[in-house]
Amino acid sequence: MLGPSLKFISEQDVFQTIEKCENKKLKVTYCSLSINGECITSKNVILKITKIHKNCGFIEGVVLKDNEPFEDIILKSSQILSLECFKENQKPEKPSIFEVIKNCNGMVRITQCTKFEKGACKDSRTFNFIVTQLDEKNKNVKGYRIRGNGQAEYMVIDSSMILKVECLTSREVLANPWMMFPFK
Repeated sequence: MLGPSLKFISEQDVFQTIEKCENKKLKVTYCSLSINGECITSKNVILKITKIHKNCGFIEGVVLKDNEPFEDIILKSSQILSLECFKENQKPEKPSIFEVIKNCNGMVRITQCTKFEKGACKDSRTFNFIVTQLDEKNKNVKGYRIRGNGQAEYMVIDSSMILKVECLTSREVLANPWMMFPFK
């Protein structure tokens, strides 16, 4: 059972909203990780519903990326924080963190949430980062955090904890050992 501080929608509201959506495509925010009854990580996806299991309280569907099937998913209605019908002509979302990183050739400044409580980021840090691998399926960014003294620290960052990604300027790039690492 998830904590009372979280604002999940009722199971009845979940199934009523799905029935209202003619094309069965929904914009869904769900809790992807909870610890001790508290939602630690949430995700936003566009979901095409394939099967509804009202008696068991879950739905099956396909996560869409660029309006194409990306991965299958099964969600308990109790995981869902919000959902709404997704219309075909809705404006596209802002670029994903992964798209921004690719456009920056892996040389970025990341603002990462370091303390997440009750569905909100309470503390964050910003640092230069050399991305060596993007794992979009598992939603991870792998690479090296460059500390002020030039020391590199290998990190795997959950993309849901990244608040902001910016490309670094040429001056900032020259001050760091970027070319020592391969970007994939």
